[in-house]
Amino acid sequence: MRSALQVLLVLLPGSLKRLVAQRLLGWEIHPSAHLGRSLIRVGRLTMGPNSSIGPWNVIQGLDELHLAEGAAIATRNSITGIPGTSGIFTHSPNRRPALVMGRFSMITNAHEIDCSDLVEFADYAVLAGFRSQILTHSLNLVQDRFVTGPVQLGEHCAVMSGCTILSGMQVPPRTIISAGSVITTKLTAEHTFYRGNPAEAVRELPPTLKYFHREGLQHQVAAEIEAWSAARESKRR
Repeated sequence: MRSALQVLLVLLPGSLKRLVAQRLLGWEIHPSAHLGRSLIRVGRLTMGPNSSIGPWNVIQGLDELHLAEGAAIATRNSITGIPGTSGIFTHSPNRRPALVMGRFSMITNAHEIDCSDLVEFADYAVLAGFRSQILTHSLNLVQDRFVTGPVQLGEHCAVMSGCTILSGMQVPPRTIISAGSVITTKLTAEHTFYRGNPAEAVRELPPTLKYFHREGLQHQVAAEIEAWSAARESKRR
């Protein structure tokens, strides 16, 4: 029954979608949040003020999806996990299959995110551009077993197009990861531009960089996503 309701939500208009999600699924969606035509099959969804999930995303298998104030998931993203009750990944008993997005953090378009374990975006962290991958599980070749590890993106960081972040890695606050980079070790230096495979520090970035001081831009992005979704719907009619 629950799975059928989650599929049905894709087709419902916004106001009815929120009502069904809150009363029948127990999800918490703020009145100012926007929930587009996306397939969302998760244990618990929490959307804060002015947060947004755009159209054509597939989000499933997570125990928890949390968007804080102003957080946004744009469109055509694949965000998948394996529920904690599945009995898989027995060698990672403390894993947490969840996506937690801080204030005004953002996932743009056509990314692939594996939430076998926790993926956490700090405030204003952005997975930018197109077609990056975040992985939270891997094969331990020495012990021949699958294990998981959380991935963390620090506040005001930006990961550009076509990057890969492996399980257990972290992106420090106030850093920029160049397009096409592969993060295979925990990066530590803040105010740094990283590039390459594996990603390495290239140069320091000035603390005055305007991106590191952005505030509330996702309100505009969320409004643009909602307008785009409405335009698509009007064409379909």
